[in-house]
Amino acid sequence: MSRLRRLVVGSRRWRWRLVLAGRRRVGMKRTRYVEERTEEYRGYWERAASSLSATLLPLFDGVWEVRQGGRRTRVSNHMVQIDDPVTLRVAGNKLYCYETASRLGVPVPRHCAFRLDRIDAAWEFMAQRGGVYAVKPASRTSSAVGITTLVRTRRELESAAALASLYCNELLVEAMVPAESCRLLFLAGELIHAVRRRGVRLVGDGRSSVAELLAAQGLGHLQSDLVEAAREFVARYLPAEQRVTEELRTVYNECITALICPELARSIACVVRDIGSRFAGVDILTNDPSVPLAESRGVFLELNTTPGIHHHYIGSESGSRPVAVAVLRYLLEHAQMTREDATGHELISEGLSP
Repeated sequence: MSRLRRLVVGSRRWRWRLVLAGRRRVGMKRTRYVEERTEEYRGYWERAASSLSATLLPLFDGVWEVRQGGRRTRVSNHMVQIDDPVTLRVAGNKLYCYETASRLGVPVPRHCAFRLDRIDAAWEFMAQRGGVYAVKPASRTSSAVGITTLVRTRRELESAAALASLYCNELLVEAMVPAESCRLLFLAGELIHAVRRRGVRLVGDGRSSVAELLAAQGLGHLQSDLVEAAREFVARYLPAEQRVTEELRTVYNECITALICPELARSIACVVRDIGSRFAGVDILTNDPSVPLAESRGVFLELNTTPGIHHHYIGSESGSRPVAVAVLRYLLEHAQMTREDATGHELISEGLSP
């Protein structure tokens, strides 16, 4: 990278520092993060504990202990005592997860790893292939922090890389797949729930163009992501109201557990097991979860440990399949047994650590 380019990228990095600081100062946010959901999570765990005849005891703000007979476990909002710190670090490395998924035959986006001072390689990767890209930190972030989508030009790449570099030195640029984002939740190797961010879906009539179909639904202002034949199809992978390109966190709006193809679930479960996680939310991109990813031209996107269970409390299915109950049952089944000594203090006597 030339000296001039280095100065330009550096200035954009400082600009992002000022923008983010300004947003924090005025309280301007584009999403509600999990640490702001303490009362919501208290409700999830309280109801789950009650259904399991367990007791929820507050330790301090946002941290609770759940007791059932002689067993106990602790939860803190979305964080639970399942995966160890090393597993969390492995799962948090997006490039390693891509390599693992590819080795297991699970499709991933075309991507290129780079550092800010090697941005020329990232631009060459984009320019040779064309299309639209996302730029993100390669590790140590969640909730869309540092991510920019819809990157097409060198200028946009430099701005996106400057933002991502505030969170991690290693960066990723990857081809965007025009498909809906789905979150598959795995516990002990089994799929227990799935949701998706439903985009704009249309039904073709064999005559009208996608633009005409959008206009007929009052969505003529939207630009379609793809063109399809005469059947139901996804015209836009984002909901109609979402247009933000940087740090756009996924908000799911539809439960799709019953739609997930068994082969799709098995292939993703293999990735989760290989990474070593026992509790993970896996993000995939697909417009048809009833078939394997290769068939739908979908991709594995990310593996999230300590996944936020609030994503799975939407619609009527959240009451019929309470995720918190399944998680808490697993925690208690694998919790340590305790007993009291002569002074009334608890001693750990036996059992498995979660």
